[in-house]
Amino acid sequence: MSDRIAVDPPGPAATRVPRYFWPVAIFLALAALPALITDPFVLNMIMMSMLSAAAALAWNLSGGYAGQLSLGHAAFYGIGAYASTLLLLRAGISPLFGMLVGAGISALSAIVLGMITLRLKGSFFVMSTLAFGAVVHIGAMNFRDLTGGASGLAIPLNPSVVNLTFANKAVYVFIALGLVAAYYVATRLIAGSKLGYSLVAFRENHDAARALGIRTLPIRIGIFALSAGMTSIVGSLHAQYFLYIDPDSVMSLGLSLNFALMAIVGGLGTAYGPIIGAAVVTCVSLVMQIYLGNQVSGLTQLAYSAIVIVVLLSLPTGLGPGLRDALGRRFGWRP
Repeated sequence: MSDRIAVDPPGPAATRVPRYFWPVAIFLALAALPALITDPFVLNMIMMSMLSAAAALAWNLSGGYAGQLSLGHAAFYGIGAYASTLLLLRAGISPLFGMLVGAGISALSAIVLGMITLRLKGSFFVMSTLAFGAVVHIGAMNFRDLTGGASGLAIPLNPSVVNLTFANKAVYVFIALGLVAAYYVATRLIAGSKLGYSLVAFRENHDAARALGIRTLPIRIGIFALSAGMTSIVGSLHAQYFLYIDPDSVMSLGLSLNFALMAIVGGLGTAYGPIIGAAVVTCVSLVMQIYLGNQVSGLTQLAYSAIVIVVLLSLPTGLGPGLRDALGRRFGWRP
């Protein structure tokens, strides 16, 4: 009797996809959309999705990779919006410079906040960031002489590159898409570096990370500051797109929750997940505004909750990783 063991013949080899094929292909396809689409509503939906994706990517650096679940990032978003707007209205300084000033203020604020709060764990850190966001929001509401209070601030429409205002919505879409691409590349570079591995090590087991000699606090403060600065830049672009800001539109708790929601739905700790999550959440929100009008507020939150529950039950790692694995099994792709 033969000692050979019968085995099935090998199946077809998996198709190897070049490492950067899909990101480049998808961003090129997105770049073609503004040239092909003329409907203002669709362009606005794409623009809002891009702004949300950039903010979610910025939040994901701290919340996804480092496990620092912040509910105060709307404060940094608002700081960027107000910094660029006030410098433009009061001193005539270009928003191109104003957004850098806002990013610097946000980063410094995050460093101070991080030195105080990042020693806290779990829900204590979450609540401290929530309190920070609430304090900044209340301050913006009460300092009416500076921020305009609840009435907000209006930005005059003077289309020019220096003012970062344009008559054509497609230009804003190109700028926002470039910002998303830059944040995506930055996320990939950080994730593949020693810094990224250190952040993930802390997220998975902070005691073990410290035992291995990783100085977790300076690293976490640095990534928190970077995340805040990136979020602030998105807030400045938001102000120039809508030409109007007020504390509720750029500093609300709901905005902070949305940043976290988009990253969670798309896939925490991935470079592409927040982009997918932002597209889904933004499109759901805008479509509900069309069909439900003034009733949208409570029902939108209900829809968000339903999305999170369905995604976490069916795809615990998020839409991005879930879809990647499903397509890989279906077509035999291997990144």
